[in-house]
Amino acid sequence: MYWVAIDARLIAIDAKTGRERWNTLLAETEEGYSVTLAPLAVDDKILVGVGTNEWGKNCWLSAHDPATGKELWRFNTIPQPGEPGNESWGGDSWKHGGAPLWVTGAYDPELNVTYWGTGNPNPGWNTEPRPGDNLYTNSVVAVDVATGKLKWHYQFTPGDPFDHDSVQVPVLVDAEWEGEPRKLMLWANRNGFFYVLDRATGEFLMAKAFVTQNWNIGFDEKGRPIRAPGSQSSPEGTLIEPGTQGGTNWYSPSYSPRTGLIYVPTWDNYSSVSYSAPAKYVPGEKYAGRGGPPPGSRREVRVRAAVRKEEEGYGAIRALDPRTGEKKWEFKMPNYTEGGVLTTAADVLFGGGMDGTFVALDVRSGVVLWRTNLGGTVGRSGPMTYAVGGRQYVAVPGGNALYAFALPESARQ
Repeated sequence: MYWVAIDARLIAIDAKTGRERWNTLLAETEEGYSVTLAPLAVDDKILVGVGTNEWGKNCWLSAHDPATGKELWRFNTIPQPGEPGNESWGGDSWKHGGAPLWVTGAYDPELNVTYWGTGNPNPGWNTEPRPGDNLYTNSVVAVDVATGKLKWHYQFTPGDPFDHDSVQVPVLVDAEWEGEPRKLMLWANRNGFFYVLDRATGEFLMAKAFVTQNWNIGFDEKGRPIRAPGSQSSPEGTLIEPGTQGGTNWYSPSYSPRTGLIYVPTWDNYSSVSYSAPAKYVPGEKYAGRGGPPPGSRREVRVRAAVRKEEEGYGAIRALDPRTGEKKWEFKMPNYTEGGVLTTAADVLFGGGMDGTFVALDVRSGVVLWRTNLGGTVGRSGPMTYAVGGRQYVAVPGGNALYAFALPESARQ
């Protein structure tokens, strides 16, 4: 068994005895590093990525020998001098670029390629010290598992000034696209757009906003976003939609091959006032470039008053058609959500919200089939299903407890 500790260690445990077999230090926590994701075991390798939260340190994806923990290769999410992409950093700003890996990636065994989403550049809200696109931040990187070499990348938010990390879950789907079979990647991004890419080549196929957004007015023919005038963080404050937490975030979506729809936990009609501040890298200190008055201050209220909404922001589980990006239905919640969703072959979706709601929905219509309240947050994780003795169960964390529910005896698996 392989697991990572938050203090940046990859550990192998004997599944029979519980004894430690080896313990590999990935990075020094004193330098601001941590690991929040689960390791991915593929092709006789254990893949793991490191993160750092605005400490001005660069991150990487590494492969390790499952027998010894020895590092086999490393892919730098901030390219070093001489590596493709380093030129996207003005001056020597690459030295403190960031690009953390917070969420486990995905793997295509036929291509032997792994896909990982990367986090924001440093300093996060001030772009002046880091002119350029800042690769490979806010991107999906496709990495050859055998060699650790980059196959392709796509950058969702070049030169990000809003902390719109791209560390969502890549969903790999084999389906027809415009009449031809394609190996697709579906990606609901924190920046408010839903994307379809060809995961074999990285070709941009489609993007459409799935929540209210005001930072992008379109895409060029290669899929590069066209920034709306004035959509930049500033010392005076700029109202940006979606806000810092994004249209969605790390919580897992789900795709149903039975309906051809993807189901995404979302925040809509949600904004943040983005303030920039001077930033200078100092070892051991935050390198964020974020300023501004406290939330709710008179200054921030004036900025927010420039945009008046008929409807307050809300959380929802939303069904999208990947062929068009159009919303098919949504289930609104009384509060926002940070919980993943799960769909089953019985055409049921399970999900929940911060108010403790846990629901089963019809995947085709969004109609509530069953609901309960667990008395604690159903978030920061997702439900799972398993079978014991031919009976299907659904388990989900609620607050500080884990709940398991048995499906009716007649329910299909």
